[in-house]
Amino acid sequence: MENRISRLAALHPGEKGRIVGVYVRDRMGQRLKDMGFEPGVEIECVLESPFGDPAAYFIKGTLIAVRKEDAEKIEVEMIFFREPQCV
Repeated sequence: MENRISRLAALHPGEKGRIVGVYVRDRMGQRLKDMGFEPGVEIECVLESPFGDPAAYFIKGTLIAVRKEDAEKIEVEMIFFREPQCV
């Protein structure tokens, strides 16, 4: 399995990634960085709400909900993901 770069919002429950960059501006970007959203940190998608927004991520021992709008601006290198299945 090769690593690939994607957006945090693309992770589904059970998938993991390593943060490459956080491109959220203003106070929300600073709040995310304060909570540990920094390059090199592993993150796992744990839960998605029924409509996919927000999703809950496990990072540095904490479960944090992030809106899809913000998750789209966080780049991750996927380190564990589900392979597409043929039906």
